[in-house]
Amino acid sequence: MSWSLYCPKCGWEGGSEDYYPFCPKCGSPLELKGTIPVPPKPILGEGNTPLVEDERGVAYKLEYLNPTGSFKDRGTSYSLYLAKQLGYKCVVVDSSGNTALSVAGYAGILGLKARVHVPASASKGKIALLKFMGAEVVIHPTRELAAEAARREIQECFYVAHATSPIFLKGIESLGRELAGEASDRTIFVPASSGTLLIGVYRGLVSQGVEPRIVAVQSPAAASLANRVKVLERLGSKSRLLDALVVKNPPRIEEMVEAATLGVVIVGDEYASVAWRRLAERGFIVEPSSATVLVASDALGEARPLLILTGSGLKYHDRMAEEIEAK
Repeated sequence: MSWSLYCPKCGWEGGSEDYYPFCPKCGSPLELKGTIPVPPKPILGEGNTPLVEDERGVAYKLEYLNPTGSFKDRGTSYSLYLAKQLGYKCVVVDSSGNTALSVAGYAGILGLKARVHVPASASKGKIALLKFMGAEVVIHPTRELAAEAARREIQECFYVAHATSPIFLKGIESLGRELAGEASDRTIFVPASSGTLLIGVYRGLVSQGVEPRIVAVQSPAAASLANRVKVLERLGSKSRLLDALVVKNPPRIEEMVEAATLGVVIVGDEYASVAWRRLAERGFIVEPSSATVLVASDALGEARPLLILTGSGLKYHDRMAEEIEAK
């Protein structure tokens, strides 16, 4: 088993089994040659999440039932397993919350020290849980500043780099492969921020010979696809609740354009908060950003959509209380 990384933008190529979180020459996302070592079995039980269908024919992929409460566990398991194989002792990540929690959880079981840089907009519940899990937490005013801080530590720790690393993306592709059997006659609605979920689902489906029908769903504050693909609907203008959809300049934007095969729907708090409550009343306890896919599918009138519910609402008890009091 041998692997290496390369940059499709500038042509840089790394040495055999040398890890880089992004291209050291131009800073672009990297791609993988060869075969990386992957966990021989799920580390914490990640993947193979339930797919349920309601009486209307709407299918829900319950990614929030992954071990640490989000789809990010798929990419983290691949990344931290490799970090362990390469002899790293610590890992660092920048995240609005879900990736950070995932890294903290997998670092714990693999015996790695986790340091996470989060924006101040992250949920208080997520930040508290990170500290409870034993991670070192550093809070920054913005997501961009959190990313800059994490990059300064790449010589010391394994930088997960979930937005640029092909290792993380490889783990997310497993979701697309799982959906292949259902995707031939459904439109898939995918929350899109950094782009790893959108691209991973797309690549996983293509690897199984499926021609993807994908609608990306973004927040008004980070609608990176709005000027690049067809905007199918714009619903709302606020983004206070949508703290998992905050990346304004995703590094894999060109690949996101390719993966959003049908276009993008922009959904704000005004609509997401209602859908969030609707999902909770039906037993789907998800984060607000996950609720945007329900808004988008309803707005487009899809008869049999497939909605990816990305993150657990149990991390949002503080904001649930705020919403209830606001009513």
